[in-house]
Amino acid sequence: MAPLLLIISIIFPRIFAFLLGVCTSPVAISHAAATAGGGDSASGGAIVREMNLARENPALYANYIEELRPHFQGNLLVLPGRIPFRTKEGTRALDEAIRFLRSTQPQAPFAFSRGMSRAAADHCADQAGGGMSHKGRDRSSTGDRISRYGTWSGAWGENLSCGRRGARETVIALIVDDGLRSRKHRHNIFNPGFNYAGAAVGSHAQYRTICSIEFASGYDEGGEIAGAAQVALRAQNRDREVARETLFATNGL
Repeated sequence: MAPLLLIISIIFPRIFAFLLGVCTSPVAISHAAATAGGGDSASGGAIVREMNLARENPALYANYIEELRPHFQGNLLVLPGRIPFRTKEGTRALDEAIRFLRSTQPQAPFAFSRGMSRAAADHCADQAGGGMSHKGRDRSSTGDRISRYGTWSGAWGENLSCGRRGARETVIALIVDDGLRSRKHRHNIFNPGFNYAGAAVGSHAQYRTICSIEFASGYDEGGEIAGAAQVALRAQNRDREVARETLFATNGL
């Protein structure tokens, strides 16, 4: 059974049962263009809206996760019409996520960033052939990619998810973070230091879909800072770009 979920992060389930962390039968598909916005449940805009729902009303979001609990048989998640999926932690990870959501305070929503969403779309396209890495094929980091379309400040992070069916399935899986003790995917979503987010969804040759989610403390869209000031800030950011592993993680890969 092939694993699934990638803060600097990824997830790859093919069905809702993949929700908590692993991908079973991968399916090859054509490489469609990545989507950085739009209103359907598989768009980058929908992903950011779903994360904002969890941030602004965590107690409500706990109810969505709790609805999965009766479908567990030991570590096996069995949903009607879906392939049964064996999780690593069973209801333990589910219950821990519910406790977290019911004890956490509401937060301000992410500001949606078109520039960061374009960077996410670039990375989805880059990984479409079957890749699963936070490094681009050109060796670019998340910071490099979001700098193509604007200027970040403070810190940045990334979650990657493959094979999910829609925004809610993707975000629940990242919050539950089955099998990853540090729950770093969840940490990115609820990190009070992250104020901006962008996302995109694209095709993936092995897991059908890939979603890339980018986070930053501060972000100025391209063109909003005078040229010289932008160059100076980017140079300053490069100097600060030390190991940021605490902002990303790999789950199940």
